[in-house]
Amino acid sequence: MKKLIPTLKLVEWEAVLWLVGLIYLLFINPYQPQHYTLCPFKNMGITFCPGCGLGRSISLFYHGDLIHSIKAHPLGILAFILIVARTTKLFIKMYFNFHKTKEVTYG
Repeated sequence: MKKLIPTLKLVEWEAVLWLVGLIYLLFINPYQPQHYTLCPFKNMGITFCPGCGLGRSISLFYHGDLIHSIKAHPLGILAFILIVARTTKLFIKMYFNFHKTKEVTYG
């Protein structure tokens, strides 16, 4: 247990959450009609939301449907690239922090 807590502190939880979100978008069916949204603007009846459609756009991009991906949200592919870059950067940081801590601990 004493080794587990310091290891958990080294985990970049932001990277884990981004990765889980990207994996989720890989497995959903983007062609299925949407029944409920988590968007507070849509739930309040406001029709314009700058973020709506990003997830569907990324999912369509995963499935190779570039035209519908751009139609769902023009910045979806760019958002995907930025999320992958951010996640990669965080995992690299976590890797080096883990090995730096390992060197200090073991000599």
